Amino acid sequence: MEIVNQNGRRILVAKEGCVIQSVTDGSILGKKLILGKKDSEIHYHEIPVPVKAEEDTEE
Repeated sequence: MEIVNQNGRRILVAKEGCVIQSVTDGSILGKKLILGKKDSEIHYHEIPVPVKAEEDTEE
């Protein structure tokens, strides 16, 4: 995970194969997150891209 500055904004970017997750509530936020003025990267971490489990089907 790294912070990139674009057009005066701080953008948190997850590395390839990962997504950003909120530490506080567990929400998965995506590959990039624009940080607010008072926002800190310590409130986020990256996790591997979740794999959807195939649903069991009954025939």
